[in-house]
Amino acid sequence: MNYKSELNQNQYEAVTSNAKYLRIIAGAGSGKTRVLTYRIAYLIEAFQIDPYQILAITFTNKVAKEMKERTIKLLPDYNLDGLMISTFHSFCARFLRREIEVLGITNRFLILDDEDQTRLIKNIAADFGFRKSDDIVDEARKFISKNKTEGKLPSDIVVDKLKTNEKKFYNFFVEYEKRKNEMKSLDFDDLLIYTIIILENYPLVKARYNNRYTHILVDEFQDTNNTQYRLLKLLMGDNTSLYVVGDPDQTIYTWRGANQSIIMQGLKDDFYPLKTIVLNENYRSTSEILNAANKLIAYNKEREPKDLFTNNGNGKRISINSFDNSLLEGKFVANKILELKREHQNFTFNQVAILYRSSYLSLKIENALIANQIPYKVYGGTKFYARKEIKDCLAYFRLLINEDDDISFERIINVPRRGIGDTSVLNLKEEARNGHLSMIKYIKDIIHFDTSLKAKVINEITSLIHKLDDTRNKLTNNLESYSEVLNEFIVDIGYHDYLEEKDETKDKVENVKALIDDIRSYLKEHPESSFDEYLQNITLITSQDEIENQDNVSLMTVHTAKGLEFDYVFIIGLNQGVFPNRRASEESSRGLEEERRLAYVAFTRAKKELYLTLNREYSYSLGMNNIPSMFIKEAGIKFDNFRFIPPTSSNGPSIYQFNMNNPYEKVDKPKYNNSNIISVTKSNGIKWEVGDTCFHKVFKEGKVLKVEGDIIEVDFKDFGKKTLLGNHPMLSKKEN
Repeated sequence: MNYKSELNQNQYEAVTSNAKYLRIIAGAGSGKTRVLTYRIAYLIEAFQIDPYQILAITFTNKVAKEMKERTIKLLPDYNLDGLMISTFHSFCARFLRREIEVLGITNRFLILDDEDQTRLIKNIAADFGFRKSDDIVDEARKFISKNKTEGKLPSDIVVDKLKTNEKKFYNFFVEYEKRKNEMKSLDFDDLLIYTIIILENYPLVKARYNNRYTHILVDEFQDTNNTQYRLLKLLMGDNTSLYVVGDPDQTIYTWRGANQSIIMQGLKDDFYPLKTIVLNENYRSTSEILNAANKLIAYNKEREPKDLFTNNGNGKRISINSFDNSLLEGKFVANKILELKREHQNFTFNQVAILYRSSYLSLKIENALIANQIPYKVYGGTKFYARKEIKDCLAYFRLLINEDDDISFERIINVPRRGIGDTSVLNLKEEARNGHLSMIKYIKDIIHFDTSLKAKVINEITSLIHKLDDTRNKLTNNLESYSEVLNEFIVDIGYHDYLEEKDETKDKVENVKALIDDIRSYLKEHPESSFDEYLQNITLITSQDEIENQDNVSLMTVHTAKGLEFDYVFIIGLNQGVFPNRRASEESSRGLEEERRLAYVAFTRAKKELYLTLNREYSYSLGMNNIPSMFIKEAGIKFDNFRFIPPTSSNGPSIYQFNMNNPYEKVDKPKYNNSNIISVTKSNGIKWEVGDTCFHKVFKEGKVLKVEGDIIEVDFKDFGKKTLLGNHPMLSKKEN
């Protein structure tokens, strides 16, 4: 094979080098898989290495299979049966089938998947006196997973240093290991842990593998964690060559254990002399896209400097569009996709990806795609209205409309936990059915029935029903903002705290906020519609059959998009506090650098055209109007290319335009003396300011304390603080 004609200069050097320890820094789209595959072929063909002596590690089974198939095509005349290309876990499983008996464990062990693990922990919880649905199940699972990812078994943990709640989880860990061993089973983490134990404690076994593998190659090395690196060093013999390929600029999984310092410094310390070759010619994107990505990532300090370049031509300018709100942002994306379809004869929907920092951002996009009959698929996640926390909230909201909805009531009767067991629920259903009543109505009238339900259960359900009734009355009276009433209800029943405790990423909390905002937007956009109609529309969306056509627009988080590429990429929600994520960037400078790497990955998924969108609506989680992400400025995308998209009609939702002289200016509240103001109070013609005296037909006189977009907070003399729609017809301004 003529390798020189198949590869560029840097690729050729990376494939043919005779250095013992090689680190290939492979920029996005630079052909790293091609280089790895050709390297394996070159070792066999040019260096005459026996395929049996080569071990190549990838991070997915799919990539392992593809690399093996490509190598076979490159070397059709060679017998490659002994060539090992696999993931860390697959390699360890094969290793343990041969070697685990030295530990007194049968080599006919079963491997538990995530579902098996969870089921086992639930059984332990039940035997410990908990219910299988209790929060401690998930908490114990996370505790076990965290420790095992770090290579720890119960015997490695110092119990005295654990916090009180961690000691409970530790007891689960001990029992989990005991039962797993009784079942002659291993979980995924065990595969690495037991392989390491054998290699560290049985020198003859270690020597056998050190002598076998003369060449070890590792893909996506920037995502290696400490346990995997520990295993890798154990497999390395004195005569073993190491070849790693990765890109520190694409380390985006530190929250899952990836240690960027391994590819940055660890290799230099452990394998000397280390030769580094940089692959910086990109075959994927245009110059316009790469230049922006290069400028952006240059702001990171913890990296190996490199500038990607391409011979693909300049391509179209990066499009940046801002909108009054996320609803218009979603409509723009849908309309632009339809425009691309009209303009390009061979266009297919699967050439398009819509990327976002967090899954809650998909809501407005999904609605717009559905409205325009654009087929789509959410990868690595669940469609918005099908997410558990959204279905829980919608079940509660349906009960506000219809207390005969037993299906919704059964879903939420013990969410969050109220101490109502499965047996109690079964008894309640049976007694209510015998009384020809819904469960809620049965509890309301329970004094007229003989019941087996315990007083505590009746009291818990009655308390919930009272909260439902109070909220229903508030909605019926229509005196306060629907969205504020619903939000108060979610907090009052404890669901918000329930999510806060369970949700480490806070995505579920943000999803619920997005749902509340969606309700507010819908009722504002459709003043003739009712809350009932909103819920009906949601039901119709969630009951639609999945589109069978494989030609779908791809919706996914940037993490899910890693390693993929698309002709047309939309990155939505490019606002400060969203992307970069506020929590991650506030934790440390490293958190901000990871967010920047994530944006770099997002930019470099695009082959032909890149569209960036953001909005200026008021963010209740940030407590201010959205401003552009700092990454736009860092990428050198000038705001003289920036265009403000006004609302499509005078009745449409409107907030505030950017200050074009300083688009990054933070606006904590609307500035009513600004000429760019668009009135949000069309119904009563009032522009509210803090300090205004207002008069309400029911609540009487009050003072305006806060103005947030179209929502005002008023302190009424006789009724206290209320949150209202500023354009509510019952409101009028009292002149001072």
